[in-house]
Amino acid sequence: MKVLMTGATGFVGSALREFIRKEGHQVRLLVRKESAAEVQKTLPPDAYEIVYGDVFETNTCLRACDGCDAVVHLVGIVREFPSMGITFDEVHRVATANIVDAARRIGVERFIHMSALGAREDAVSEYHRSKRAAERVVEESGLRWTIFRPSWIFAPGDGLSTRIKDIARKPVVPLIAGGRALIQPVALDDVCTCMGRALRMPETQGKTYELGGPDRVSYREIFELASSRAGRKRKTVSVPAGMIRPVVGVLQRFRSFPLTVDQLRMLLEDNVCDIDPFVKTFGVVPASFRQAIGAMFA
Repeated sequence: MKVLMTGATGFVGSALREFIRKEGHQVRLLVRKESAAEVQKTLPPDAYEIVYGDVFETNTCLRACDGCDAVVHLVGIVREFPSMGITFDEVHRVATANIVDAARRIGVERFIHMSALGAREDAVSEYHRSKRAAERVVEESGLRWTIFRPSWIFAPGDGLSTRIKDIARKPVVPLIAGGRALIQPVALDDVCTCMGRALRMPETQGKTYELGGPDRVSYREIFELASSRAGRKRKTVSVPAGMIRPVVGVLQRFRSFPLTVDQLRMLLEDNVCDIDPFVKTFGVVPASFRQAIGAMFA
């Protein structure tokens, strides 16, 4: 099978493209021109076919889809920069509509789409609402689609783990609303296994799978584990969300500030799921986040 991947140079894409290639598929990558030098330097020669261009360009999407049997669409962002034209709606819904339209026009029938756990119309965050809008584009496409909604995807060195480790080294660790909200981290390898195997599993077509690990952990527990790995117990302070929201609203315009109001909303709600459907379908034994803590925060 010849598979087109978007977002293939990102955290998930870098691992998934290799998994799909090792499964025996030919893999074509749609890569932004700005990333050309880095891609040419880091990717194995002749391992992938590369099309340079933007997912917002109709002709590029058509050219990228031409000759392919399937599309794996990963493009997404976790933070908006409206002044630069980078919004959730543009990157999630509009970009998905572009690549879906190209796949349909070219005749690529199989479509694997990565969304996010928590995607829904009535979500508190624009991030999750935009992810649901992108899902609707896929669902109404007429393609043979499968949608995946992963929780926090963890692996040694991932961006969120690195940020948590840095915060956990500070003398005092602030926890928004006490850090009580639960999340269900899922291993990168497990996400790649499910999405890669779905290409050859017609029984997954027209279905949405929520991906999480076996552990439901609070942010407080995560910081306590990270602090323990850092070698000493840190003092934690509960910060009321209402107190910090105005500050975040002002400072989120700066790229270096680590939090936005939209992300704050997501930190206040549980983000968990029933893992039985994907475990039974894909035959995966999901890795434990608690057991992986040693490598994550060493």
